[in-house]
Amino acid sequence: MTIRVLHIFAPNFRQRFGGPVFNWQLYFSKWDDPSIEHLVLDTEAGKILIAKEAFDFDLSGPQKVSGLWERLTWAVRLLWGLSKFATQYDIVHFHLIWWGSLLAANWARRRKIPTIYESVLLDSDTPGAIGNERLGRLKLNYLQKFTGILAISEGIAEDYLNHGFSTTQVHMQMNAIDTDLFKPLRDPKAREKLRRDFNLPLDASVLLFTGSLIQRKGVDLLIDAFIQVSKQDPNLFLWLVGPKDRSENPSMDEDFVSSLKQKVMNAGLSGRVNFHGMIADRTRLVQAYQAADVFVFPSRNEGLPNVVLEAMASGLPLIVSDLPGLKTVIKPNDNGVVVPIGNAQALAQQVKLITENRGHGHIIGENASSYIQSKHSLAVWQREIAGYYHQLVRSASQQCKTGRY
Repeated sequence: MTIRVLHIFAPNFRQRFGGPVFNWQLYFSKWDDPSIEHLVLDTEAGKILIAKEAFDFDLSGPQKVSGLWERLTWAVRLLWGLSKFATQYDIVHFHLIWWGSLLAANWARRRKIPTIYESVLLDSDTPGAIGNERLGRLKLNYLQKFTGILAISEGIAEDYLNHGFSTTQVHMQMNAIDTDLFKPLRDPKAREKLRRDFNLPLDASVLLFTGSLIQRKGVDLLIDAFIQVSKQDPNLFLWLVGPKDRSENPSMDEDFVSSLKQKVMNAGLSGRVNFHGMIADRTRLVQAYQAADVFVFPSRNEGLPNVVLEAMASGLPLIVSDLPGLKTVIKPNDNGVVVPIGNAQALAQQVKLITENRGHGHIIGENASSYIQSKHSLAVWQREIAGYYHQLVRSASQQCKTGRY
């Protein structure tokens, strides 16, 4: 039996390059289990597409943010599409919880079609945060009607369970990484060539950050820590890779980025900090990880970001914030280093320690890479998510027979 999973993304998913789009483009392209067929509802075109074909687009260029009118028209088209193609899918997998998707999920539930919501960001799309929103209680009421909640980290799963969602409803399914692509580079000459290609200093200790240059990601803390350590270590270099202005991400706070650059300039470190911008090409992004020495990610709020898994798979020693989502994969001083959230001084201390003790950093990086290979490869992820889809359909079928759905 082939299970047909219909995925619901934002109306402009081809121009909205958040984590879910990045992740699922990879998952769709590598999927090889014939028992699951992935489909995408294209609300603008008014048709269902094979997911692999629908997601065959370049993850670069200007991004787009949906306005209120676009969300309203999308909701109408979504309900129309689900109704029109109701016989062409077995599960609806939602990747956002706008009001339109909540109403659509309720529609599907009334027709005994299993629904999934994939929750990816702690303190944003989890019950603890939603309950504080305007009409949050009503939104939670709709959310509780989903057949399944797919949580990408332990912290997210715990938030749902702590707010009355059942253990049979909440399923933890962490992200996967293409470990054939993201892997350590152990050839010193090849690494030196990459540094030349990226115009990085050959002999410096290169700290890498990847992600949007926004306050939530803690980039300001990283700059503060770098300034502290640089006073003692003239061989340190900071490489910031990710959207830095509205041409790369329309929701960027350009004033915040300007303040970061001003802070670096005031410290006299402009020559040792590179605001690189976004790297959309996956192969080039792999090379960025391989060219660096240490990965630093002092975010204030996350689910389980791909960049952390990518850095681990690439064999980089990493320093991250003590966030619930990251505790799922980071074992302190074994495959990563953890610092208190929002503490630039503690971050500076750990940067100093790990750059001074390269042997220890190498061990952490090797442990990180081995962990990702065993726990977060695409093969492991595909086997687990396919099993989850089959379980949902079996459970729904059984409940229909007993009249409990």
